[in-house]
Amino acid sequence: MTKKLILRCQFDGGQRKTLDGLTSSSTIRQLQEAIYQLTSIPQSIQKVMCGYPPKTIDFTNPDTLLESSIIRSGDVLIVENQKVLDNSKSSSLASSCSKKLVRKVVPADNSCLFASLSFVLFNSEIYADDLRVLAAECIAADPITYNDAFLGKSNTDYCLWLKQKDHWGGAIEINVLSTQNEIEINVADIQSGRLDVYGENKNYHKRVFLLYDGIHYDAIGLEENGVITKTVFHTSDINIQIEALALAEDAKKKRQYTDLAGFTLRCLVCSTPLTGQSQAQQHAKITGHMNFGEV
Repeated sequence: MTKKLILRCQFDGGQRKTLDGLTSSSTIRQLQEAIYQLTSIPQSIQKVMCGYPPKTIDFTNPDTLLESSIIRSGDVLIVENQKVLDNSKSSSLASSCSKKLVRKVVPADNSCLFASLSFVLFNSEIYADDLRVLAAECIAADPITYNDAFLGKSNTDYCLWLKQKDHWGGAIEINVLSTQNEIEINVADIQSGRLDVYGENKNYHKRVFLLYDGIHYDAIGLEENGVITKTVFHTSDINIQIEALALAEDAKKKRQYTDLAGFTLRCLVCSTPLTGQSQAQQHAKITGHMNFGEV
């Protein structure tokens, strides 16, 4: 039975529009034509991904019905211009003065780590919730490694806590998601000037970068002519690590970081004033209160 497909396209820097008029009986050819009408990206240079993790839709046979493809109603189709992607791959960072690493700011909504990782891994923030759930499921599946002593609470309680969108992710989740995505994750710490590398000794061939200011994570990408064109780099490219540290150093000079040892907090549950991360952690351990706000 033919069913109407509810689809949205994300393209051109993140804008989204609804893709109308397609059904399960529509073909790949009709899909590409509809995408062209919506995005102005010609069929011959379209790259379209969907699902999680995002997979490229096979355009080999244009007469394939959508019901036989990986597309499902409700999907967000990530549409990219293959010509732009190929051009960005063919030229190196050193050969183009118009290219530079930049900070891609994501919302400060307690999911900044997952939104930043979603952006650098998949060129979109829409998979933040999926990454949060994936991290929780992986931790739950390995209670020996992620035991009570390691997590500071029971594995079950920690995973339930992590799945709530108002709770932060950190080093544990970065390490888990590095393993699951088989990619090296580099975190440039603004205050310390340190580059923390997750998955460093696992012989991964690709790496991504995040910027950390003490309480918030942002994505790092290679910008060309005002557009971020690349977020995944080969692990042999040492220059990119140097550029990331330079970006962190520039942010430090502008004091774009939070001093975890000295910043003032208040427990949002009982209103107790606290100073620094260590006091907050101790308060949480004693009271079970986990919600804090910076004063």
